[in-house]
Amino acid sequence: MPVFELSKFEGGLSDHDNRGIAGAFKFGTNLDIRKRVDSLSGNQALEDIGLQADTASESRSVSPSASISPSPSTSLSASPSATPSASISASQSPSASASPSSSVSQSSSVSPSISLSASYASIFRDLVLFFVPCTDGATYAFGNTGYIYRITEDLRVRIVYKDPDGKIKGAAEWYQDDGSTYLYWATNTKLNRKKIPGDGNWNDVNEGNWQKTNLSSQDWHTMREAGGSLVIANGTLVALVGYDGSYTNEAVQLVPGNIVKTIVERSGRSFYGTHRVGYPTKGVNAAIDTEVPIAQIGDDGRLQFADMTDTIPIKRFPGGGIVNPGGVTTEIDEVNFFEWEQNALSWIDKQAVRNMALFAVYNAEAGKNGIYSLGRRIKDAPFVMNLEYELDADELGALTQINGALLVSYRDGTTFGVKRVSEDTKATWTYEGLDLRAPVKKASNVTLWKYIELFFEPLPSGCSLEVWYKIDKQGSFIRAKTLEEGNNSHTEAGSRRAVFRVPVAGEVLEPRFVGNPSGNNTPEVYRARAYFD
Repeated sequence: MPVFELSKFEGGLSDHDNRGIAGAFKFGTNLDIRKRVDSLSGNQALEDIGLQADTASESRSVSPSASISPSPSTSLSASPSATPSASISASQSPSASASPSSSVSQSSSVSPSISLSASYASIFRDLVLFFVPCTDGATYAFGNTGYIYRITEDLRVRIVYKDPDGKIKGAAEWYQDDGSTYLYWATNTKLNRKKIPGDGNWNDVNEGNWQKTNLSSQDWHTMREAGGSLVIANGTLVALVGYDGSYTNEAVQLVPGNIVKTIVERSGRSFYGTHRVGYPTKGVNAAIDTEVPIAQIGDDGRLQFADMTDTIPIKRFPGGGIVNPGGVTTEIDEVNFFEWEQNALSWIDKQAVRNMALFAVYNAEAGKNGIYSLGRRIKDAPFVMNLEYELDADELGALTQINGALLVSYRDGTTFGVKRVSEDTKATWTYEGLDLRAPVKKASNVTLWKYIELFFEPLPSGCSLEVWYKIDKQGSFIRAKTLEEGNNSHTEAGSRRAVFRVPVAGEVLEPRFVGNPSGNNTPEVYRARAYFD
């Protein structure tokens, strides 16, 4: 019986439905294709950080409480619950209360509670647009209504400041020749700074009346270290804070009609991604310098080389979509090499070593939003795209790495949060293969598809595998049944093989496989065969 065999999976997302490089596939979600074994398996899941017990209180307090929740719960623990709901004041010191309280907390969860209070809310009050990893060991997150959050190395979150001028449109860390380190951030027309570490209560914001008030009113004031200075997007201008603490709002004048939206540092120099006045959806949204410099352009997911030489597009995200200026990062922290000249005034000659690019994509087709990778981890691997972590939300704001932990911010309706890659939970993965087209035969013959057979590592307990298919590019995917039992999925723990029935006639078969995890275990498929007559 003729057969198609699929045994390579590292080729990433193809640009075509019916062909691609070795191991390419039409689409996939949450697939771990960059490991040492070429197989289909799942990446880790995403989970929220900064969750706190959901109470009506706006003060930051810790009190023993016997919480009563109307949502289904199997936990009736009488242990004290911490309810650190965030205050918008700069002071974050908790007040201790010894008086027990009885509260009714709302919950939309139907799963068993893991603690006394069954409902949890995010501490995040707005959409984080920029993450700034800082030399004090913390990462600061800057929101679109003015909130500033401090995230520790162990991913504890608290609100440290609320800027009265609202949306924070750019942020960065920068240094001064007197040894001082500052956090800088810009609102609509103002540039602010805070010494690091400085005062823990943030009473030293703009100490000495430092605040600058002459930025132009723009949607973005993206910032970047480059050429020995902190450069700041400022409409058709570029503002600058020097290593000596000097400031100007017009260090560079761009060609009239171009608005700076994003800034990339490369080899100690700054590169500006712009859009034309009146056409904000047609220009550069975000850019990153990795093995090759890449820019995301327009509102339909287009990626372009940004090396000032190549003009051809690279790819397009499969479902379209856009990326915010802060929604790009690299998979590993960059390592910098400096070349110092005897008479140099600053470290102009700097080379940053980075690897694979990551993009937080939103506003794409449903099911095709999330964190995409583009690149490779090692020299001999193919340079490919993959949807590493699916995340459908109204908007993805910013993306960063904190000591190997990948963080992404999101907005979904009126809910805001930050997710990390879980250390102990796998995600459900999907794989949609390229079109399997029946070979040439007599015109009177009809191709009859029979079975799809999967070979995999011993199936962990609680995991399952599904097979779906479409025929002749028509309709939705149809769920295949297991050959012997007629089940919707294969669940036999410890098994290494499963056969699914595909009783259909047609010339083009589109296979779709789904791997359902259990805890930190995932199905791992290393070969698939489609049989036909």
